[in-house]
Amino acid sequence: MASFFLSSLVLFLAALILVPQGLAQYHLNPVYEPPVNGPPVNKPPQKETPVHKPPQKETPVHKPPQKEPPRHKPPQKEPPRHKPPHKKSHLHVTKPSYGKHPTEEHNIHF
Repeated sequence: MASFFLSSLVLFLAALILVPQGLAQYHLNPVYEPPVNGPPVNKPPQKETPVHKPPQKETPVHKPPQKEPPRHKPPQKEPPRHKPPHKKSHLHVTKPSYGKHPTEEHNIHF
């Protein structure tokens, strides 16, 4: 009988330690605790007003014009061209145009 009493006492003490609220507040009505945070309020999203920023212009940098250095190119020698001498004929006869009578200067049929 002593072992039963001892085991029930250990069980009762273990229940008191393990249950965080304990048995004293079991029969009491729950106490109202207000919420830490307020109720959610539906607010329309606030749009930030656009800030007008003028475009930033880069300051012009003055660079003096740079001339390219002269390039040395060797002179190109063209091979000599051998053309036969052009012989002009003494009688230069031109053909009359089609459908026209030859003028007296070009008429060689006297």
